[in-house]
Amino acid sequence: MRQNCSVAELLRSEMDKLTPTERKISRVLLANYPVAGLETIAQLAARVEVSGPTVLRLVSKLGFDSYTAFQAALRGELEARLQSPLVRREVGMAAEGTDFLADFVRRQTELMQQTVANVSQAEFDGAVELLADPKRRVWLLGGRLTEPLAAYLAHHLKVVRSQVTLLRPLPTSWADNLVDMGKHDVLVVFDIRRYWQDAQRMAEMAAQRKVQVVLFTDQWLSPVSRCARYTLAAHTAGPAGWDTNTPLLMLVDALIAAVNTRHWGDIHERLQELERMRAELGEGDESMRR
Repeated sequence: MRQNCSVAELLRSEMDKLTPTERKISRVLLANYPVAGLETIAQLAARVEVSGPTVLRLVSKLGFDSYTAFQAALRGELEARLQSPLVRREVGMAAEGTDFLADFVRRQTELMQQTVANVSQAEFDGAVELLADPKRRVWLLGGRLTEPLAAYLAHHLKVVRSQVTLLRPLPTSWADNLVDMGKHDVLVVFDIRRYWQDAQRMAEMAAQRKVQVVLFTDQWLSPVSRCARYTLAAHTAGPAGWDTNTPLLMLVDALIAAVNTRHWGDIHERLQELERMRAELGEGDESMRR
């Protein structure tokens, strides 16, 4: 089993190597993650309508030497999902006399490398194509700490395409937007531990209306993943106790770059017209910005 890799990431990365029956088990595990994996072998096998030995073969392929070890990993993730910064801080991190900034950057680099190693190319490419499709309206929603990331992505998308809306993080206002959503829309949700139940409900209701949901989350997977078409999970466990948004921002920047690179022909013409309009409106005059 790969180090620093969640069970969900293992299931996603190994999906193409599994037998049809094993993929069936994997999909059930991901759809009810991590609760389904905490059932007994007999219960999980009955739920998926497979044999117990088939469940054990899948667990072995994921790198666990027993079903007990597999469940222990899931329980550890469940505990990590609920941890507050009070218990996350790593003792001895950048102790006195060390270069805090250099150590911090090293850890951030490790998290970004772990993120890239565990993001499926198919998931990333699928998200890029959805957000680049001019026929689709795009809605974005972020939480208390991720709303700036949603806004950052929204601002970039508004430059290269039309019909982009940043939702306010106020559940009482969402119905006004949800009623207009349909099968040609995309809802981008940012949700990290400890997960936002209102965002989960919003995503579920959007999915019921055939909206394609794109999720940015952490390696423990927001419950929104159950209804997401594409999930981009970053390793966010920061060394100082607070989860870091740097790996998530890296994924956002990569997505923006991919949209621009792969659809430059369409975007180039729009940018030329946009720059002309900005010049006519005097946006190039620094005195007007003060």
